[in-house]
Amino acid sequence: MHTSLPPIYRDCRRLLVHTEEMVRCFSRYHKYTLGTDLRQQAMAIMRTVHRLVFDKAQQKEHLNSLIWLVDDYKLSLQLGMELGVFNQASPAKRKQPTAGVPFSHFETAAHLAAAVGKQCGGWWRSAQNKPCSARSDVSPESCDGRAIAAFTGQQSAPATGRAQDRPASLSTRSASNEATP
Repeated sequence: MHTSLPPIYRDCRRLLVHTEEMVRCFSRYHKYTLGTDLRQQAMAIMRTVHRLVFDKAQQKEHLNSLIWLVDDYKLSLQLGMELGVFNQASPAKRKQPTAGVPFSHFETAAHLAAAVGKQCGGWWRSAQNKPCSARSDVSPESCDGRAIAAFTGQQSAPATGRAQDRPASLSTRSASNEATP
């Protein structure tokens, strides 16, 4: 029996392959420092997605882990940009040719990581909205009375969905919206 894999699996595989190809273009110093981190993080993302898809019993734990791994990858990628690993100027504007990683590699990796992050967020939200009877990680007795109310036919209070209930990476507030001292 063949099961179709979710799009997040395909995107993570593309992210892993792109990261491997991108790191090959890094200078020697960055290849063995930042490049190693990016490669290991991309592989950890792929492994966690594999576990998320196939280990239904611990899906929630794998999903939370994946959210943090994607955030770590994005941070490392941004660090590479700040360290000047990627060429930002277009070839027409450069005065002399430079041997570096084209900006398009950063751009592609950032888009793939963002796509994986969006899919993680959607999966996380759908896991939060699942009824208790369909969730394998929660016993019917611990569903804040929702399972009992469903069984007795009574209405229960809806989940609040407050920002404190979500991981920081899924919060609707961004760092730019926060007040700076």
